[in-house]
Amino acid sequence: MPSKQDLERLDAVLLAVMCKKLAQDESQSADIRETARLFKEEWLQLVERETPQKQNGKQFGQIQAEVAVLKSRMAEFLAPLI
Repeated sequence: MPSKQDLERLDAVLLAVMCKKLAQDESQSADIRETARLFKEEWLQLVERETPQKQNGKQFGQIQAEVAVLKSRMAEFLAPLI
């Protein structure tokens, strides 16, 4: 079983895909499926925002920070489940 640190080394896209698969896995509890679905939706909302130009360092850095926080939360959620 991978640790949270192992999962944090993966790209956030892969963690979002893992959440999507858990959300669709009917062998999981309703709570786990719903949490996984919410993580997937949060990821989609984050990446669907208009990506700022790198010249706009403040806005670009803010999005990178939000991705890092979400990635850490997804890794913590997924670690005991996969």
